[in-house]
Amino acid sequence: MQYRRDIDGLRAVAVGSVVLFHAGLSTFGGGYVGVDVFFVISGYLITSIVADDIRHKRFSILTFYERRVRRIFPALFVMLFATTIAAAVLLLPRDFKEYAESMVSSTVFVSNIYFWRISDYFAGPSHLKPLLHTWSLSVEEQFYIFFPPLLFILDRRFGGRYLLWLVPLALLSFLLSVVSTGWKPTAAFFLTPTRVWELLIGSLLALGAVPALPSYRLREAVAAIGLALIAWAVVMFNDQTAFPGAAALAPCLGAACIIHAGNAGSTIVGRVLGLRPVVFLGLISYSLYLWHWPFLSLVRYWAAEPLSPGLTFAALVLALLASVLSWRFVELPFRDRRVTATRAPLFQAAGIAMAIALLIGAFGHFANGWPSRFPSYQSVVVPGRELLREGTCFLRAEQAPTSYAGIRSCGIDVVDGQRKVLIWGDSFAAHLIPGLMPPANAGLSVFQYTASGCPPIVGRSFANRPLCTAFNDRAVEIIGELKPHVVVLAARWELYFGATSDASQLAATIRRIQSLGTAVLLVGQGPSFDFDNPNDFVFRTGRMEARPHAVNALNSRLSQLGAATFIDPMSIFCAGERCALKEGASDLFFDGGHFSKAGSQLIAKALVPQIQRVLALFNAPSSGSGSVVKPIQ
Repeated sequence: MQYRRDIDGLRAVAVGSVVLFHAGLSTFGGGYVGVDVFFVISGYLITSIVADDIRHKRFSILTFYERRVRRIFPALFVMLFATTIAAAVLLLPRDFKEYAESMVSSTVFVSNIYFWRISDYFAGPSHLKPLLHTWSLSVEEQFYIFFPPLLFILDRRFGGRYLLWLVPLALLSFLLSVVSTGWKPTAAFFLTPTRVWELLIGSLLALGAVPALPSYRLREAVAAIGLALIAWAVVMFNDQTAFPGAAALAPCLGAACIIHAGNAGSTIVGRVLGLRPVVFLGLISYSLYLWHWPFLSLVRYWAAEPLSPGLTFAALVLALLASVLSWRFVELPFRDRRVTATRAPLFQAAGIAMAIALLIGAFGHFANGWPSRFPSYQSVVVPGRELLREGTCFLRAEQAPTSYAGIRSCGIDVVDGQRKVLIWGDSFAAHLIPGLMPPANAGLSVFQYTASGCPPIVGRSFANRPLCTAFNDRAVEIIGELKPHVVVLAARWELYFGATSDASQLAATIRRIQSLGTAVLLVGQGPSFDFDNPNDFVFRTGRMEARPHAVNALNSRLSQLGAATFIDPMSIFCAGERCALKEGASDLFFDGGHFSKAGSQLIAKALVPQIQRVLALFNAPSSGSGSVVKPIQ
């Protein structure tokens, strides 16, 4: 097919968005949509080539896969082997074992399924998984297992009536994506059936499903709209956006508009995308996509704390250099047939590379992460998660509010006549519960109402946690029925808003609780870190304290929302920019932010006296039925 500079420029937009998002630039909070742009481009280009081959009676499945091997395998396996060397030096056994498993899944192009299966609310930070980005390659390769043969069958058996079959298939995939994004968001993100429609948008364009644009002005308008849709998604989306689902329409249709407008002739957008520096970035986009994430991930792992702008910039520069070298000395020689010009040696080399990668991955798995690299290392799992009462009083992400065990079943040391305290929020509320077990609760009847990813904010919808709205609405009913004397609100607030964000709905929730005759105690944002296991951090760095994410300004904002009392966990665990990970021999956290039993007991020492203080100042009646109270001035 005729070469188009604007499509390489569109690749540059896609990879640039992804890289800047992964680098942590807040302006590019939706930069992950670059992957969706790639899907549309890939669907368009591959379908154009395959359909042309079928039309001219020269289609061969072996030729198709030879092209895919030349395009995908060389740069991928060079990256895999180089990353494995760095991972063997840096990653501790439990992390290297997971890395080895992800290498196996990447080698056979099922890493999207692997990362979906290991995704969990308490899983380690995703940015410390060096091969996480290979999920999108797996989606593409799975698509290309069935798609070319499908086109061939449609041509032979149904006279090339592609649209009759592909349009319903695309609509079905899109509907599945919309439904599952609200029901099983992680599966919707990673799995191929909910992504097929994005590739098929490009395919339908290539097959002439959209009429040609008849005028220059219309081409200009469509191209400009396309670029605006992509830019809007990159800037306006964030990690709270329900994705892919309907939201993925914006970047996908944006990419389709730019491609389709360029089919009919030149546009201003096309000429900008065709500028030499932009095209060059597009030419190296595959290698840059492969290399940027391992560099960022491994540097973050080495630093063991949030990266400084300088380290981030250095990692990206090294990734860019590796990408240029990979494109020039790996991609081009194989694609231009300067290496393994014939098919048989190419497939043999691909098979050998896959076999070596599989052997390395199998070794890492069965050797339990190769612990002999670190003779003094001992694997320690800090207890804590098992105390949260997960699945009953702390609901998992996929559990409906009806799965809640009931407020009475989720009570601790419930005695008639005792003052009642309700703990409401997400996992950062649930991890307060172990510290409130008797005798630390000092004669209080404590009740737990918590759910994964659901902050205690009434009236706010959470696109990536659609069940939260009903869960929080039920909380107000429970407060009316239980009539607790104090409601403790806690959450990982940094996930929901920042220091300057609108927190009016949280303030309204506080006022609503107070209007029911119940006092409110607001627990601020606790420390969260860039590691999965605190003992691994201590082993790697030799430090008993770590630098948390910057949340002090957020806690200052929360303290002004009108709650009766505000507790700042940072003041309990942290001094300056460092937070303690241990108290004596006891671990205070069981992962990168959740309190262990010892940590929960430590904050309870401050929490229980504040609850008692609130009870005294509000003069709450022991029956719990009492009058409307006023917050402390």
